[in-house]
Amino acid sequence: MAKRCAKSLATTTKREQASASRAAWPSTDPPVADHTTIPFGARFWRLWRPVWRLRHKANGFLFPALLLFWVLLLISPYIVINRIAAWAEHTPVQEESIPPEEKLKVSRQDQRTAWDPKSLFCDSKGQFLDYKIPAIDWTIWFYLSLFGYYCAFFAAQKNDRGRAESLVMAQAWVVSSWIAYPIFALLPADIDLRWQLNIEQMTPLYQFLFKAFHTRDEPFNAWPCLHIAQSFVMASALARWWLQRNWTVAVWLLWPAWLGLCVSVMTTKQHFIWDTITGTLLGIGVWAWLMRPGYRHLDAVTDDALPLAKLG
Repeated sequence: MAKRCAKSLATTTKREQASASRAAWPSTDPPVADHTTIPFGARFWRLWRPVWRLRHKANGFLFPALLLFWVLLLISPYIVINRIAAWAEHTPVQEESIPPEEKLKVSRQDQRTAWDPKSLFCDSKGQFLDYKIPAIDWTIWFYLSLFGYYCAFFAAQKNDRGRAESLVMAQAWVVSSWIAYPIFALLPADIDLRWQLNIEQMTPLYQFLFKAFHTRDEPFNAWPCLHIAQSFVMASALARWWLQRNWTVAVWLLWPAWLGLCVSVMTTKQHFIWDTITGTLLGIGVWAWLMRPGYRHLDAVTDDALPLAKLG
């Protein structure tokens, strides 16, 4: 009995020594992140596969262009929702029927509106604060700067790590849009602000810009303001990539320009105050939920351990 116990103890000791010996040697296998520990923002969707397979084409410059096209395709329902809300049957409010002294008190909303966001903000006289914000034609340049952010993908590094970071931004961009779409569809709101623009009194250039934009975008899809949410998602990624290049001054200029965009959605009479608030919250929320954890995960793993398995 004593011999069997001694033999068993010796076997256990040898196993422990062997285990300790293996642990003392550095592993030759690259660290592989457990899928369950990968944050949602860094779990890349399989639908990116067609783009990913072409990532080396044209010295890496084809990938950001294709990724941008793919994202724009995924968020294209914006136009459909916008048109459905605008084309619903309604009886428009006649501007000439409103007394001059009541111009800032009478809403121009019609039957297409489920809830009027500007009703939250009135002064002591009952005037809507959204109507009191001045229309400033030249701020349309800040408003149109959104489309400059679309080029952010080209600022990422031309390697798999940079492309993975681009996918984090792409997924956040798509998710922020699709969070807003049900609200646009279920709680449509006519952005009844364009009557304040006096387009015919503008210079020909601004007349062209405003008329062209109004032709493309009906005054719906009010809140949350995707102009702000999407631009924040793109600006935060762009700031990251510029800092990687030590373009600190560019980042200092980026955020004041983004604030100008936020103000411009109101001074171009494209959005209500409420839209601006909720759009900012949506952008920051998606950044905190998806982008920040996603980038932290990518920063914590080696190039060999990037979560690219689903991309083939």
